[in-house]
Amino acid sequence: MALTSSQRRLLNEVEEIFGLVGMDVWKIEEHDPDKRIMDLNIIKDKLIRGEVVGQYTRIDEFLTSVICNYYFRRRDIDDSYRRLWKTKHFRIFVHYIMDETYLPKKLNIVNAIKAVPKDVRSAIMRINDVRNDLAHSFFPQNRRRHMGVKARSSHLGFERVLYDGIPLYTPQGVRKFKSDVNIAYAYLSKRCWGYDDSDE
Repeated sequence: MALTSSQRRLLNEVEEIFGLVGMDVWKIEEHDPDKRIMDLNIIKDKLIRGEVVGQYTRIDEFLTSVICNYYFRRRDIDDSYRRLWKTKHFRIFVHYIMDETYLPKKLNIVNAIKAVPKDVRSAIMRINDVRNDLAHSFFPQNRRRHMGVKARSSHLGFERVLYDGIPLYTPQGVRKFKSDVNIAYAYLSKRCWGYDDSDE
């Protein structure tokens, strides 16, 4: 089915942004032949960093929602946060407590409300750890926990960045990361929308 005019405009905008941030991989043959390996490694790095930070942020939001559901009663599961955002108590809680609380502490709070299974906690903490590596280091392979890992030949050395023992910058590493994301989502979505923790 052909794209609508609004879909085509959005696609053109996305393609332009990909070009502006140097991720137009479909034009790699137009790059300097001597720089293609480096350019492809940079594209791969941007893709993986974006995915890791994006999924981490969503998990952080899930944890925040579980905590907010515990302290601020919604009328029912379908009741949106729109009503709560109009209250000063809720805005202060989110802006000055939740926004300034790191993910591991949020996980501890959610676990205190009702125990989080060990496999879910482990998956979330692996995601947190790799997010810290990628968000706080331009060269995550040089962080202490990755320095002892032997890398295959690579222009950037990203093979040393392991995710649960698997090189993150490979399809297998991304699959393992996504598997942990799915474990976290499956559990946290039930905590957000499946039942009321206050009944436990």
